[in-house]
Amino acid sequence: MAKQNDHDKVQSPIKKQLDEVEKYFKQYKSEVSKQLNKAPNRKEIAFGISLKSKKVSRNWNKVQKNLSNTLKSIFRNTDQHFRIIIAGHNKPNIKELNDKRVKWLPVKFSSPTSPKGFSQDKMRKRRVIGEYLYKIGFHGYFMAVDADDWIHHRFVEYIRSQPFSDAFILEKGLITNIGRKEIWEMGEFYKRCGTNALFYFSKKDFPNPKKKKANPFNILTLKAHPKSPERLKKLNKKYKMINLPFVIWVLSHGDNNSMLKGNKDPGISAKDYNLQGEKLEDWFYNYFKIK
Repeated sequence: MAKQNDHDKVQSPIKKQLDEVEKYFKQYKSEVSKQLNKAPNRKEIAFGISLKSKKVSRNWNKVQKNLSNTLKSIFRNTDQHFRIIIAGHNKPNIKELNDKRVKWLPVKFSSPTSPKGFSQDKMRKRRVIGEYLYKIGFHGYFMAVDADDWIHHRFVEYIRSQPFSDAFILEKGLITNIGRKEIWEMGEFYKRCGTNALFYFSKKDFPNPKKKKANPFNILTLKAHPKSPERLKKLNKKYKMINLPFVIWVLSHGDNNSMLKGNKDPGISAKDYNLQGEKLEDWFYNYFKIK
């Protein structure tokens, strides 16, 4: 008989949460008629990534590797109804950018000269992405993704299986300190991580390059994300909170903006949030397929 390992003896709380995703799909497939009556959502998802410039990177090779992992995690989704748009000053030399699912948008404005300009730079690039989506007449969900976070391989399928909503907000998510090989679950995830919500936009909701008037895209994606629920309410838009851990915020890989700005300590741990962390083990990558 094979020796039982520690992981099998004691169920990991995080693995238990991730397995809830699989349980959802088993139930979904066994209750097809009921789900059809709820009008499953079939909107495409556009993932938008604002990539920092080589000039302000601490290690450009790490930036490229992090982006590669983020793209792999999205590419390997079970539902392929998505596209990825990346805006940046310097195009990384990674094979994932040759994929037909990715659109690279070069920007011409100046790069920030210090970490103080990171946030403004990110939002300017995000607007470029929004203008591109306006130009091509895209209508569907938009999700801003930080260039070092990982997306669960069932995420797109989950969103598209849901009844339509004006927005989906991540109430739960995972954080990993990659240097410490520690991982933990976090509530109110949308207040902490930049990869935190999807918003439905029609073409007219995106910024028109020829006009500067306010639009839903600017209101919901170019401002501080912790207040997304309040902004949605002001726009009379409904939203659904997601309580499954579909996104991982990756910290301490050596080039985190939050750490370069001094907002996070490289040694950050679950204990800093009064939470119990777990060791980041190989089984984990079965859910976030970056290997």
